[in-house]
Amino acid sequence: MRFLFTTFEGGGHVPPPLAVASALTARGHEVLFVSDEANRAAAEASGLTFESWATAPNRLVLGDGDDPLRDWRPRLPWTVVKAVCEGVIGRPARAYAADAAALITRFAPDVVVSNELLFGVMIAAEATNTPLALLTSNVWCFPTRADQPPFGPGFPPARTAFEARREMAARQMIARWYDVALTDLNPAREAFELKPLEHALDQLTAADRILLGVSRAFDYDAAEPPRPFVYVGPLGRRPAWAQTSSDEAGLIDPSRPNVLVSFSTTHQGQSATVKRVVRALAGLDVHAILTLGPALKSVALPRAANVTVVEKADHDVLAPLCDLMICHGGHGTVLRPLLHGKPVLVIPTGRDQPDNAARIAFAGAGIRLPRWSGVRRIRNAVARILSDSAYASAARDLAPRLARDNVGPERAVEVLEALATSAAGSPGGSLREAG
Repeated sequence: MRFLFTTFEGGGHVPPPLAVASALTARGHEVLFVSDEANRAAAEASGLTFESWATAPNRLVLGDGDDPLRDWRPRLPWTVVKAVCEGVIGRPARAYAADAAALITRFAPDVVVSNELLFGVMIAAEATNTPLALLTSNVWCFPTRADQPPFGPGFPPARTAFEARREMAARQMIARWYDVALTDLNPAREAFELKPLEHALDQLTAADRILLGVSRAFDYDAAEPPRPFVYVGPLGRRPAWAQTSSDEAGLIDPSRPNVLVSFSTTHQGQSATVKRVVRALAGLDVHAILTLGPALKSVALPRAANVTVVEKADHDVLAPLCDLMICHGGHGTVLRPLLHGKPVLVIPTGRDQPDNAARIAFAGAGIRLPRWSGVRRIRNAVARILSDSAYASAARDLAPRLARDNVGPERAVEVLEALATSAAGSPGGSLREAG
Protein backbone atom coordinates (compact mmCIF):
# COMPACT_ATOMS: atom_id res chain seq x y z
CA MET A 1 0.00 0.00 0.00
CA ARG A 2 1.04 3.60 -0.58
CA PHE A 3 0.76 6.38 2.01
CA LEU A 4 1.39 10.06 1.37
CA PHE A 5 2.24 11.95 4.58
CA THR A 6 1.99 15.75 4.62
CA THR A 7 2.95 18.12 7.40
CA PHE A 8 4.89 21.34 7.98
CA GLU A 9 7.69 22.48 10.26
CA GLY A 10 5.82 23.01 13.50
CA GLY A 11 8.08 21.57 16.18
CA GLY A 12 6.06 18.87 17.94
CA HIS A 13 3.87 18.40 14.85
CA VAL A 14 6.66 16.51 13.11
CA PRO A 15 7.88 13.56 15.28
CA PRO A 16 4.48 11.77 15.43
CA PRO A 17 3.99 11.44 11.65
CA LEU A 18 7.67 10.50 11.33
CA ALA A 19 7.12 7.67 13.81
CA VAL A 20 3.99 6.38 12.06
CA ALA A 21 5.48 6.73 8.58
CA SER A 22 8.59 4.83 9.67
CA ALA A 23 6.46 2.04 11.14
CA LEU A 24 4.49 1.73 7.90
CA THR A 25 7.73 1.54 5.93
CA ALA A 26 8.99 -1.20 8.24
CA ARG A 27 5.82 -3.18 7.44
CA GLY A 28 6.64 -3.06 3.74
CA HIS A 29 4.43 -0.16 2.66
CA GLU A 30 5.60 2.60 0.33
CA VAL A 31 5.64 5.99 2.01
CA LEU A 32 6.35 9.47 0.69
CA PHE A 33 6.90 12.06 3.44
CA VAL A 34 6.34 15.70 2.43
CA SER A 35 7.18 18.63 4.68
CA ASP A 36 9.35 21.73 4.89
CA GLU A 37 12.98 21.34 3.85
CA ALA A 38 13.93 21.85 7.51
CA ASN A 39 12.56 18.36 8.21
CA ARG A 40 14.50 16.55 5.48
CA ALA A 41 17.31 15.36 7.75
CA ALA A 42 14.89 13.92 10.33
CA ALA A 43 12.80 12.17 7.66
CA GLU A 44 15.76 10.66 5.87
CA ALA A 45 17.30 9.59 9.20
CA SER A 46 14.03 7.69 9.74
CA GLY A 47 14.52 5.87 6.44
CA LEU A 48 11.79 7.79 4.61
CA THR A 49 11.60 9.09 1.07
CA PHE A 50 11.28 12.84 1.49
CA GLU A 51 10.15 15.77 -0.65
CA SER A 52 9.75 19.40 0.34
CA TRP A 53 6.86 21.60 -0.68
CA ALA A 54 7.14 22.95 -4.21
CA THR A 55 5.05 26.12 -4.00
CA ALA A 56 3.59 26.04 -0.46
CA PRO A 57 5.51 27.63 2.46
CA ASN A 58 8.82 25.85 2.92
CA ARG A 59 10.96 26.67 5.95
CA LEU A 60 14.64 25.86 5.66
CA VAL A 61 15.78 26.07 9.29
CA LEU A 62 14.44 24.52 12.50
CA GLY A 63 13.34 26.82 15.28
CA ASP A 64 13.85 30.15 13.53
CA GLY A 65 11.60 33.16 13.91
CA ASP A 66 10.08 32.78 10.43
CA ASP A 67 7.16 30.77 11.77
CA PRO A 68 4.15 30.72 9.44
CA LEU A 69 1.78 30.42 12.39
CA ARG A 70 3.03 33.49 14.27
CA ASP A 71 0.30 32.66 16.77
CA TRP A 72 2.40 33.61 19.79
CA ARG A 73 2.35 37.30 18.91
CA PRO A 74 -1.38 38.12 19.21
CA ARG A 75 -2.97 38.28 22.65
CA LEU A 76 -6.72 38.31 21.94
CA PRO A 77 -8.06 34.77 21.31
CA TRP A 78 -9.79 35.59 18.01
CA THR A 79 -6.58 37.17 16.69
CA VAL A 80 -4.69 33.96 17.52
CA VAL A 81 -7.18 32.01 15.38
CA LYS A 82 -6.82 34.62 12.63
CA ALA A 83 -3.03 34.21 12.71
CA VAL A 84 -3.33 30.44 12.34
CA CYS A 85 -5.78 30.88 9.46
CA GLU A 86 -3.49 33.34 7.70
CA GLY A 87 -0.33 31.32 8.32
CA VAL A 88 -1.42 27.77 7.51
CA ILE A 89 -5.15 27.03 7.22
CA GLY A 90 -6.34 29.67 4.76
CA ARG A 91 -3.92 31.95 2.97
CA PRO A 92 -1.57 29.19 1.68
CA ALA A 93 -4.40 26.69 1.16
CA ARG A 94 -4.39 26.96 -2.62
CA ALA A 95 -0.62 26.39 -2.79
CA TYR A 96 -0.85 23.39 -0.45
CA ALA A 97 -3.77 22.05 -2.50
CA ALA A 98 -1.89 22.43 -5.78
CA ASP A 99 1.23 20.74 -4.41
CA ALA A 100 -0.79 17.93 -2.81
CA ALA A 101 -2.87 17.33 -5.94
CA ALA A 102 0.30 17.01 -8.02
CA LEU A 103 1.77 14.58 -5.50
CA ILE A 104 -1.44 12.53 -5.45
CA THR A 105 -1.43 12.32 -9.24
CA ARG A 106 2.21 11.27 -9.39
CA PHE A 107 2.45 9.04 -6.30
CA ALA A 108 -1.09 7.59 -6.41
CA PRO A 109 -1.43 6.98 -2.66
CA ASP A 110 -4.01 4.65 -1.19
CA VAL A 111 -4.34 7.09 1.73
CA VAL A 112 -3.24 10.67 2.39
CA VAL A 113 -2.20 11.20 6.02
CA SER A 114 -2.06 14.90 6.86
CA ASN A 115 -1.52 17.32 9.67
CA GLU A 116 -4.89 18.65 10.78
CA LEU A 117 -4.04 22.29 9.98
CA LEU A 118 -3.31 21.72 6.29
CA PHE A 119 -6.77 22.44 4.89
CA GLY A 120 -5.27 22.78 1.42
CA VAL A 121 -4.22 19.13 1.51
CA MET A 122 -7.76 18.23 2.55
CA ILE A 123 -9.07 20.09 -0.50
CA ALA A 124 -6.77 18.11 -2.79
CA ALA A 125 -7.77 14.79 -1.22
CA GLU A 126 -11.46 15.66 -1.51
CA ALA A 127 -11.10 16.81 -5.12
CA THR A 128 -9.27 13.64 -6.14
CA ASN A 129 -11.53 11.38 -4.05
CA THR A 130 -8.50 10.04 -2.20
CA PRO A 131 -9.01 8.54 1.28
CA LEU A 132 -7.85 11.02 3.92
CA ALA A 133 -6.69 10.57 7.49
CA LEU A 134 -5.73 13.39 9.82
CA LEU A 135 -3.04 12.63 12.37
CA THR A 136 -2.76 14.84 15.45
CA SER A 137 0.28 15.22 17.66
CA ASN A 138 -1.75 16.39 20.63
CA VAL A 139 -5.32 17.00 21.78
CA TRP A 140 -7.86 17.85 19.09
CA CYS A 141 -7.39 21.53 18.25
CA PHE A 142 -10.78 22.46 16.81
CA PRO A 143 -14.10 23.00 18.65
CA THR A 144 -15.82 20.15 16.82
CA ARG A 145 -15.94 17.50 19.57
CA ALA A 146 -18.99 17.92 21.76
CA ASP A 147 -17.65 15.28 24.15
CA GLN A 148 -14.61 17.41 25.16
CA PRO A 149 -14.13 21.00 26.35
CA PRO A 150 -13.51 23.33 23.38
CA PHE A 151 -9.88 23.78 22.47
CA GLY A 152 -8.34 27.14 23.38
CA PRO A 153 -9.66 28.42 26.71
CA GLY A 154 -8.21 25.51 28.69
CA PHE A 155 -11.52 24.67 30.37
CA PRO A 156 -11.72 21.57 32.57
CA PRO A 157 -14.71 19.27 31.92
CA ALA A 158 -18.02 20.89 32.75
CA ARG A 159 -19.40 19.95 36.17
CA THR A 160 -22.41 22.26 36.36
CA ALA A 161 -25.16 23.44 34.05
CA PHE A 162 -23.49 26.85 33.88
CA GLU A 163 -20.16 25.33 32.81
CA ALA A 164 -21.93 23.21 30.19
CA ARG A 165 -23.56 26.32 28.74
CA ARG A 166 -20.21 28.11 28.84
CA GLU A 167 -18.65 25.25 26.88
CA MET A 168 -21.38 25.32 24.24
CA ALA A 169 -21.17 29.10 23.83
CA ALA A 170 -17.38 29.02 23.59
CA ARG A 171 -17.46 26.16 21.08
CA GLN A 172 -19.85 28.05 18.80
CA MET A 173 -17.95 31.32 19.12
CA ILE A 174 -14.54 29.78 18.40
CA ALA A 175 -15.91 27.90 15.38
CA ARG A 176 -17.14 31.20 13.91
CA TRP A 177 -13.68 32.75 14.32
CA TYR A 178 -12.30 30.24 11.82
CA ASP A 179 -14.67 31.53 9.15
CA VAL A 180 -12.13 34.27 8.46
CA ALA A 181 -10.37 31.57 6.42
CA LEU A 182 -13.30 31.27 3.98
CA THR A 183 -11.90 34.18 1.97
CA ASP A 184 -9.02 31.88 0.97
CA LEU A 185 -10.55 28.42 1.31
CA ASN A 186 -13.50 28.87 -1.04
CA PRO A 187 -11.42 30.23 -3.95
CA ALA A 188 -9.06 27.30 -3.43
CA ARG A 189 -12.00 24.90 -3.53
CA GLU A 190 -13.41 26.63 -6.62
CA ALA A 191 -10.09 26.07 -8.38
CA PHE A 192 -10.66 22.34 -7.83
CA GLU A 193 -14.35 22.49 -8.81
CA LEU A 194 -15.59 21.90 -5.27
CA LYS A 195 -18.63 23.53 -3.74
CA PRO A 196 -18.00 26.49 -1.41
CA LEU A 197 -18.04 25.93 2.33
CA GLU A 198 -20.60 27.61 4.56
CA HIS A 199 -18.19 27.42 7.49
CA ALA A 200 -14.44 26.89 7.38
CA LEU A 201 -14.45 23.94 9.76
CA ASP A 202 -16.81 22.08 7.41
CA GLN A 203 -13.64 21.22 5.48
CA LEU A 204 -12.81 18.73 8.23
CA THR A 205 -15.65 16.49 7.01
CA ALA A 206 -13.34 15.47 4.15
CA ALA A 207 -11.47 13.26 6.62
CA ASP A 208 -12.35 9.57 6.69
CA ARG A 209 -10.46 9.08 9.97
CA ILE A 210 -9.01 11.46 12.55
CA LEU A 211 -6.27 9.77 14.55
CA LEU A 212 -5.84 11.38 17.97
CA GLY A 213 -2.20 11.07 19.01
CA VAL A 214 -2.97 11.41 22.69
CA SER A 215 -3.71 9.13 25.65
CA ARG A 216 -7.31 8.74 26.74
CA ALA A 217 -6.08 9.00 30.32
CA PHE A 218 -4.52 12.38 29.56
CA ASP A 219 -7.63 13.50 27.66
CA TYR A 220 -9.77 13.54 30.81
CA ASP A 221 -10.15 9.72 30.74
CA ALA A 222 -12.33 10.10 27.65
CA ALA A 223 -14.74 7.43 26.51
CA GLU A 224 -14.77 6.11 22.95
CA PRO A 225 -14.92 9.24 20.76
CA PRO A 226 -17.48 9.75 17.98
CA ARG A 227 -16.47 8.83 14.43
CA PRO A 228 -14.32 9.70 12.60
CA PHE A 229 -12.16 10.16 15.71
CA VAL A 230 -10.08 7.31 17.09
CA TYR A 231 -7.50 7.34 19.87
CA VAL A 232 -4.14 5.92 18.81
CA GLY A 233 -2.13 6.99 21.87
CA PRO A 234 0.78 9.43 22.18
CA LEU A 235 3.18 9.35 19.26
CA GLY A 236 5.94 11.69 20.39
CA ARG A 237 9.54 10.63 20.27
CA ARG A 238 12.87 12.32 20.81
CA PRO A 239 13.35 14.89 18.04
CA ALA A 240 16.39 14.46 15.83
CA TRP A 241 17.93 17.73 17.05
CA ALA A 242 18.00 16.41 20.65
CA GLN A 243 20.11 13.37 19.85
CA THR A 244 23.38 13.52 21.77
CA SER A 245 26.19 11.21 22.78
CA SER A 246 26.87 13.05 26.06
CA ASP A 247 26.17 11.61 29.50
CA GLU A 248 22.93 13.36 30.49
CA ALA A 249 22.83 11.55 33.83
CA GLY A 250 26.03 13.37 34.73
CA LEU A 251 24.07 16.64 34.72
CA ILE A 252 22.13 15.56 37.82
CA ASP A 253 23.09 16.86 41.28
CA PRO A 254 22.31 14.07 43.78
CA SER A 255 22.54 16.42 46.77
CA ARG A 256 19.40 18.48 46.12
CA PRO A 257 16.18 18.52 44.07
CA ASN A 258 16.70 18.58 40.31
CA VAL A 259 14.51 20.58 37.95
CA LEU A 260 14.39 20.08 34.17
CA VAL A 261 13.49 23.20 32.15
CA SER A 262 12.51 23.21 28.47
CA PHE A 263 10.49 25.70 26.41
CA SER A 264 9.72 24.35 22.93
CA THR A 265 11.56 23.54 19.73
CA THR A 266 9.80 26.30 17.82
CA HIS A 267 10.04 30.04 18.20
CA GLN A 268 7.06 31.27 20.26
CA GLY A 269 8.37 34.40 21.90
CA GLN A 270 9.29 32.41 24.99
CA SER A 271 12.67 33.98 25.76
CA ALA A 272 11.30 36.48 28.31
CA THR A 273 9.49 33.69 30.17
CA VAL A 274 12.61 31.52 30.24
CA LYS A 275 14.65 34.41 31.65
CA ARG A 276 12.14 34.82 34.48
CA VAL A 277 12.27 31.08 35.17
CA VAL A 278 16.07 31.22 35.48
CA ARG A 279 15.85 34.15 37.90
CA ALA A 280 13.19 32.33 39.91
CA LEU A 281 15.30 29.19 40.19
CA ALA A 282 18.35 31.22 41.24
CA GLY A 283 16.63 31.94 44.55
CA LEU A 284 15.93 28.30 45.40
CA ASP A 285 18.02 25.44 46.77
CA VAL A 286 17.63 23.33 43.64
CA HIS A 287 19.76 22.29 40.68
CA ALA A 288 18.25 22.98 37.27
CA ILE A 289 19.10 21.75 33.78
CA LEU A 290 17.85 24.04 31.02
CA THR A 291 17.77 22.61 27.48
CA LEU A 292 17.66 25.32 24.84
CA GLY A 293 16.71 23.55 21.62
CA PRO A 294 16.79 25.32 18.25
CA ALA A 295 14.55 28.20 19.30
CA LEU A 296 16.64 29.44 22.25
CA LYS A 297 20.20 28.51 21.41
CA SER A 298 21.18 32.10 20.58
CA VAL A 299 19.29 33.81 23.44
CA ALA A 300 21.39 35.54 26.14
CA LEU A 301 20.13 34.24 29.48
CA PRO A 302 20.80 35.57 32.98
CA ARG A 303 23.50 33.76 34.93
CA ALA A 304 22.55 31.49 37.82
CA ALA A 305 25.05 29.28 39.63
CA ASN A 306 22.48 26.52 40.14
CA VAL A 307 21.25 26.41 36.51
CA THR A 308 23.17 24.32 33.98
CA VAL A 309 22.41 25.39 30.42
CA VAL A 310 22.86 22.92 27.56
CA GLU A 311 21.87 23.21 23.93
CA LYS A 312 20.34 19.74 23.85
CA ALA A 313 19.79 16.71 26.05
CA ASP A 314 17.64 13.60 26.09
CA HIS A 315 14.54 14.26 28.19
CA ASP A 316 13.83 10.54 28.33
CA VAL A 317 17.04 10.19 30.35
CA LEU A 318 16.72 13.35 32.45
CA ALA A 319 13.00 13.39 33.26
CA PRO A 320 12.98 10.26 35.47
CA LEU A 321 16.02 11.60 37.36
CA CYS A 322 14.47 15.00 38.09
CA ASP A 323 11.89 16.00 40.70
CA LEU A 324 10.04 18.52 38.55
CA MET A 325 9.81 19.80 35.00
CA ILE A 326 9.11 23.42 34.07
CA CYS A 327 7.96 23.88 30.49
CA HIS A 328 5.63 25.57 28.03
CA GLY A 329 3.23 22.64 28.00
CA GLY A 330 3.68 21.12 24.55
CA HIS A 331 2.17 17.65 24.42
CA GLY A 332 5.38 15.80 23.62
CA THR A 333 7.26 17.72 26.29
CA VAL A 334 4.84 17.12 29.18
CA LEU A 335 4.55 13.42 28.42
CA ARG A 336 8.23 12.83 29.27
CA PRO A 337 7.93 13.65 32.98
CA LEU A 338 4.35 12.43 33.37
CA LEU A 339 5.18 8.96 32.04
CA HIS A 340 7.79 8.77 34.81
CA GLY A 341 5.45 10.04 37.49
CA LYS A 342 7.05 13.48 37.79
CA PRO A 343 5.01 16.68 38.34
CA VAL A 344 5.04 19.59 35.91
CA LEU A 345 4.91 23.37 36.21
CA VAL A 346 3.39 24.64 32.96
CA ILE A 347 3.69 28.21 31.68
CA PRO A 348 1.83 28.08 28.34
CA THR A 349 2.71 30.36 25.44
CA GLY A 350 -0.17 29.24 23.19
CA ARG A 351 -1.34 26.49 20.79
CA ASP A 352 -2.29 23.26 22.60
CA GLN A 353 -0.41 24.30 25.72
CA PRO A 354 -3.25 25.86 27.80
CA ASP A 355 -5.35 22.75 27.22
CA ASN A 356 -2.49 20.42 28.15
CA ALA A 357 -1.90 22.52 31.26
CA ALA A 358 -5.59 22.28 32.15
CA ARG A 359 -5.39 18.48 31.94
CA ILE A 360 -2.32 18.38 34.19
CA ALA A 361 -3.91 20.67 36.76
CA PHE A 362 -7.15 18.65 36.60
CA ALA A 363 -5.17 15.50 37.43
CA GLY A 364 -3.40 17.29 40.28
CA ALA A 365 -0.05 16.49 38.70
CA GLY A 366 1.18 20.07 38.49
CA ILE A 367 0.43 23.77 38.41
CA ARG A 368 -0.50 26.06 35.52
CA LEU A 369 0.73 29.65 35.50
CA PRO A 370 -0.01 32.40 32.94
CA ARG A 371 2.84 33.38 30.63
CA TRP A 372 3.13 36.83 32.21
CA SER A 373 3.87 35.36 35.67
CA GLY A 374 6.65 37.18 37.51
CA VAL A 375 9.76 35.78 39.16
CA ARG A 376 8.23 35.54 42.64
CA ARG A 377 5.12 33.74 41.42
CA ILE A 378 7.19 31.20 39.48
CA ARG A 379 9.51 30.68 42.45
CA ASN A 380 6.56 30.12 44.80
CA ALA A 381 5.00 27.58 42.42
CA VAL A 382 8.27 25.62 42.18
CA ALA A 383 8.62 25.60 45.97
CA ARG A 384 5.00 24.51 46.39
CA ILE A 385 5.28 21.55 44.03
CA LEU A 386 8.55 20.37 45.57
CA SER A 387 7.28 20.69 49.15
CA ASP A 388 3.78 19.26 48.68
CA SER A 389 3.95 15.53 47.99
CA ALA A 390 0.39 15.53 46.60
CA TYR A 391 1.66 16.71 43.21
CA ALA A 392 4.21 13.93 42.88
CA SER A 393 1.65 11.42 44.14
CA ALA A 394 -0.89 12.48 41.52
CA ALA A 395 1.77 12.28 38.82
CA ARG A 396 2.73 8.77 39.93
CA ASP A 397 -0.95 7.78 39.81
CA LEU A 398 -1.31 9.12 36.27
CA ALA A 399 1.88 7.48 34.95
CA PRO A 400 0.69 3.86 34.61
CA ARG A 401 -2.56 4.97 32.95
CA LEU A 402 -0.56 6.98 30.41
CA ALA A 403 1.80 4.06 29.90
CA ARG A 404 -1.09 1.74 28.95
CA ASP A 405 -1.81 4.01 25.97
CA ASN A 406 1.85 4.63 25.11
CA VAL A 407 2.18 1.79 22.62
CA GLY A 408 4.01 3.77 19.95
CA PRO A 409 2.78 3.90 16.37
CA GLU A 410 1.29 0.38 16.24
CA ARG A 411 -2.31 1.43 16.80
CA ALA A 412 -2.03 4.22 14.23
CA VAL A 413 -0.60 1.77 11.70
CA GLU A 414 -3.52 -0.61 12.26
CA VAL A 415 -6.07 2.17 11.70
CA LEU A 416 -4.35 3.40 8.53
CA GLU A 417 -3.98 -0.08 7.08
CA ALA A 418 -7.66 -0.76 7.77
CA LEU A 419 -8.61 2.52 6.10
CA ALA A 420 -6.56 1.70 3.01
CA THR A 421 -8.06 -1.79 2.81
CA SER A 422 -11.63 -0.55 3.23
CA ALA A 423 -11.17 2.20 0.69
CA ALA A 424 -9.73 -0.25 -1.84
CA GLY A 425 -12.93 -2.25 -1.64
CA SER A 426 -15.35 0.69 -1.92
CA PRO A 427 -16.61 2.32 -5.12
CA GLY A 428 -14.33 5.10 -6.26
CA GLY A 429 -11.70 4.17 -3.71
CA SER A 430 -12.87 6.54 -0.93
CA LEU A 431 -15.16 5.98 2.03
CA ARG A 432 -16.92 9.30 1.62
CA GLU A 433 -19.02 10.78 -1.12
CA ALA A 434 -17.14 12.80 -3.67
CA GLY A 435 -17.45 16.59 -3.33
